[in-house]
Amino acid sequence: MTIDCSTRFLITKQYRRFAEICNRSQREQVLSLVFGKTGLGKTRSAMHYSQWNVIEPLLGKPLAARNVPRSLVGCTTAVFTPDVRITPKKLQSGIGLLRNRFDELMDQANLWYSTEIGIPYPQQHLRLLIIDEADRLSFSSFEWLRDLHDRTNMSILLLGSAGMERRLLRTSYLQFYSRLNFIHEMTSLNSAEMRTFIHEKWQELRLPCSEDDALSAAIMRIADGNFRRLHRIFVEIERLQRLNRLPQITLELIDAARQGLLLGTPQHS
Repeated sequence: MTIDCSTRFLITKQYRRFAEICNRSQREQVLSLVFGKTGLGKTRSAMHYSQWNVIEPLLGKPLAARNVPRSLVGCTTAVFTPDVRITPKKLQSGIGLLRNRFDELMDQANLWYSTEIGIPYPQQHLRLLIIDEADRLSFSSFEWLRDLHDRTNMSILLLGSAGMERRLLRTSYLQFYSRLNFIHEMTSLNSAEMRTFIHEKWQELRLPCSEDDALSAAIMRIADGNFRRLHRIFVEIERLQRLNRLPQITLELIDAARQGLLLGTPQHS
């Protein structure tokens, strides 16, 4: 288990599994599904794997205004988030525009750095399309995605909430469901992963921290393995600490942060 300190991204067992599915999907050119409860890091995993936080802001910029980093050479993954109640026509046009802009950006990256790296890349760069918030898609949209995959051999990975796999088992969706090669449920952070995250935050805040610290245990009870909740509780702790000019974090401050976020009463072990 490691921490990517440049982005403060926690490399967990679940992320490694997510990356493995993405890699295999690209190699085998298949349709896949990753689902799970909200707040477990599905979107963050997709953003990290694809470098989407770097790529997305560049897509809408003119060529001359882009500062393209070398890390984008060889990128093959894009993330698309459909609007609520998106129609198949808008899905088609949105993905088409994304593919064009993505390939244009990768062409530019390869043109800038290919001489240094010396590795040729195909004109068609996008090999894996991750669809976030896939629960928003209609039956017709799923059918269009299946057709897109059949026509292009582009791998497609759907990210959905808990229960999405059951939705696709309905009679009308069975043809699409039968085409899914990888189906994975993302689960909560384990205790070791939460402790790693907390330890990193404690170092960032320049505070002493031990693995059996009562403060860490209180935060873990509140987070209950949910990455989003873990992140939110620290954001609120830092806000309250600055607001009240407190020299250190206390159990009372953690409880105030919990109440401010309406996270409910933590379960004591």
